[in-house]
Formats: sequence, C-alpha cells, structure tokens
Amino acid sequence: MATLTMTGVGHSEAMAHWNNNALVTVGEQRLLIDAGYTIKYALRDLSLDFGDIAGVFITHVHADHCFGLERMAIECRFRYGFRPRLFLPPGVYDELWEQTLKGVMGTVGEGPATLDDYFEVVHLDDGGFEFEGVALEYFQNAHTPNKPSYGLCINDGLLFSGDTRPIPSEVARRDPAVILHDCTLADWNPVHASLSELRETYPAEVRQRMYLMSYEDHFADFEAAVAGEFAGFARQGQVFEL
Repeated sequence: MATLTMTGVGHSEAMAHWNNNALVTVGEQRLLIDAGYTIKYALRDLSLDFGDIAGVFITHVHADHCFGLERMAIECRFRYGFRPRLFLPPGVYDELWEQTLKGVMGTVGEGPATLDDYFEVVHLDDGGFEFEGVALEYFQNAHTPNKPSYGLCINDGLLFSGDTRPIPSEVARRDPAVILHDCTLADWNPVHASLSELRETYPAEVRQRMYLMSYEDHFADFEAAVAGEFAGFARQGQVFEL
C-alpha cells in the first residue's frame, strides 16, 4: 500500500507544525515532497532520518520547501554514504543550485562540488514520473508570478496543490478524490489562496473533498467554519492512502 503523510502543514511563518512538506511511502521506500528548513524535525517526529529517504521532489525554490536539502545532502554524503534521487521539474534546477545552494554546498573538504555530487539529479521534462510504482504528474500552479512552481496529482486520485492561489481548472480537469490545497488565513495574499477565495472559487461538492494546508498557527480560530465547508484542516502526521 502506498501512502502520503503530511510531515508538516505550516505556512512559512508558522512555528507550531513545521513546513508544509509531505512524504510518499511505498513499503520501505520514501519520497519527500519538498524539504524545507524544518524537515529534520519533521522526520524525527515520524521516527525517521535522512538515511530513510530515497528521493525528494521539489515543488519550487522557497526556503520552507528547499532549505532542508543542504543538511540532507551533507548527512547522506558523509554519514550515510549514498546519493538520494532529486526530482526537479522544469526551471527549478538553476534557481535551486545556482541561486540558492551553491554558495553553501559548492565547496566541500575535498574541493569543488556540484549538486550531482550530493544527489542523483533527475531532470524532469515530460509532465510526470514514477516512484516505486506510484504515478506522480506535476503541473505548473499559480504561486509567485513567472516562477517555476508546481503541484502534483498522485495516482490520479490525490491532488497536492503546492503553494498556490486557486487553481480551479487543474482541479476540475483531474476531479481528484482528495485535494490538499494551500490556504492562508489572512484576508488576502498575493501568492497564496485565502479561505474566502477558496469558498468563492470552488463549488461546495469540491470543497467537501478539500483539506487545507500551509496555514498559520492560529488555525484553531477557524476550525468550526472550515469543518462545515471543507474536509477540514490537514494535520501534521496525517496519512492519506494513494
């Protein structure tokens, strides 16, 4: 059986429930969806460490989705002695290595290093890939303008929006059984969907399949309203079958 576990559900400024990252598990094989700066704590909470992770897919280059890669790279190379697979959709490589990680990972004890020295880099270019029999289809979402940023549809049944504003056409086209959707609790945000926008954009029947993620620490103030209109808030450690 394949599952997706929410390793964290927090907005970038949240402190209570880790970065909004997830984990696909198939038997003893595990694929991270993003690795933000809290990922080591999140894995610890699941009784895991970097040595248990076979691969990572990066949705986009923001700190709460990729800064954990530095620690993962160092530990896997020097402590565990292997290179995890790193699945990168179009446009992400240059932002990730040249503009983000190279300054801290471009030189190690033996001299110059590249991203390929730490990871088995898989450059994606056809819209999808497989991990241990699980089908993952990526699509450009609606996050920061002109920035490569992606959501995922997994096994044709679970849609993971990534950080994004509403994406009704992507949801309607796939009609997934479960939707994990970005949601800020602020009245408005230029790069994240607000609760009111989700209400206005998606019909009630769709919202009943929608779990909200990437939210702020004061989410309890909204629980009653969300429970009546959505599937609920996704929770840290919550598991979904794929």
